[in-house]
Amino acid sequence: MAVRLVWSPAAKADLIDIYVTIGSENIRAADRYYDQLEARAMQLADQPRMGVRRPDIRPSARMLVEAPFVLLYETIPNTDDGPVEWVEIVRVVDGRRDLNSLF
Repeated sequence: MAVRLVWSPAAKADLIDIYVTIGSENIRAADRYYDQLEARAMQLADQPRMGVRRPDIRPSARMLVEAPFVLLYETIPNTDDGPVEWVEIVRVVDGRRDLNSLF
């Protein structure tokens, strides 16, 4: 069963920033990245624990790669077993950034 997927305000702003930045050079590429990131996020609704745990970034953080970007997210509740009620995408950033500096 699919779980609810929520985008934080920061993650929404990240998506817009990615789209505008890439779109200023190539609108088709911006559309493609946006669609790929959204599709990757939707996979979390069916497989919320598919990302790698990243407690070095934040105790409850998980990371899912859609190169060159990463989706940082949390599952609620934050456990490795039992049902997940929802997934919150917290940030969408270039994977080459210092991810620890985001929080």
